[in-house]
Amino acid sequence: MLTDRYGLPLSTTSSGARDAYVKGCEAKLTMYPGALAAFDCAIAADPRFALAHAARAHALLERADAAAARASMATADALGAGLSAREKSHIAFFGLLVAGDAEGALSAVQTHLAVWPRDAMVLATTAFTNGLIGSSGRAAQKRALLDLLNRLAPSWGDDWLCASLL
Repeated sequence: MLTDRYGLPLSTTSSGARDAYVKGCEAKLTMYPGALAAFDCAIAADPRFALAHAARAHALLERADAAAARASMATADALGAGLSAREKSHIAFFGLLVAGDAEGALSAVQTHLAVWPRDAMVLATTAFTNGLIGSSGRAAQKRALLDLLNRLAPSWGDDWLCASLL
């Protein structure tokens, strides 16, 4: 089974789709250009690769193209049959985020990361001061963010992503 950069299994059987998805995730995580184009390449290589559609939706949302983000998320949702529990949870989380359900997403991020702490794409939505938790407006939001990162840190070892967030 193909995996992402963090060792999480992916539902695609296309190494080209996986490679493009990983490239898109790396671009998105480092805030380098090219994420959307890479996700489009992943989808072209495997149109049934639901995580690529969800990642594309989030990249579009960050570009303030909410209509296109919702369309990509609808495609990801439609491809959910037969996915692993992690991929279903990942897609459900991004569905809440794209739908603008911040409260639902705040709850889902905690649940998802408790089970799959190395899901970098989910973690990256929240693990900075202006992310989902840091901008939630909740009392002690910065403390909640630090607590989350400290809980997840042992799963990441010395990986640059987690180290850069702490």
